[in-house]
Amino acid sequence: MPGPPSGYDREFDDRFARRLAREYRRDGLTASAQLILDFAASVGLEGASVLEIGGGIGDIQLEALKRGAAHTTNVELSSAYEPEAARLLDEAGLRGRATRVLGVDVAGEPEAVEPADIVVLHRVVCCYPDYRGLLGAAADHGRRAVVFSHPGHGL
Repeated sequence: MPGPPSGYDREFDDRFARRLAREYRRDGLTASAQLILDFAASVGLEGASVLEIGGGIGDIQLEALKRGAAHTTNVELSSAYEPEAARLLDEAGLRGRATRVLGVDVAGEPEAVEPADIVVLHRVVCCYPDYRGLLGAAADHGRRAVVFSHPGHGL
C-alpha cells in the first residue's frame, strides 16, 4: 500500500487551523458539522466510542464528547491541527476522554486504529485520492454507523 498522500501539511497549515479554532470558539460548529453530529446523535452518542477520520481541530470530536460519547479518537494526517486541538480539549476539560492520532492513513493502515461505535468523516472523502479505500476502511471500523459528508452539495 502506498503511504499517506502528500501535501496535507502544506494545504492545511497552522494558520488555517488557528482560523478554524477561532471560528469554532466564536460560532460553534458549522452547519454541515452540526448535521453530521445530529445524525451521529440519532444513532446514539451516549456512552459510544467515536472515531473521526480527518477531524482537523477536533470540533466534532469535542461536541460528541459534550453530548455524551464515552471516548473519541481523531485520526489526522496534518500535524498543523494538533496545537489548536490540544488547546480546545484543555479548554473544555475533555483531554482525558479524547485521543489524537497523527500521521496514520486509515485506508493504508487500518490495523493502526481500533474500531468504534460511530465513524465520522466530515469533508475528507473529497480530499483523499482513494475514496473507495477510505470509505471501505471506515465501514470496517464502524460497529453501528459511518457518517460522512461531501462538500459541494448544499452542506
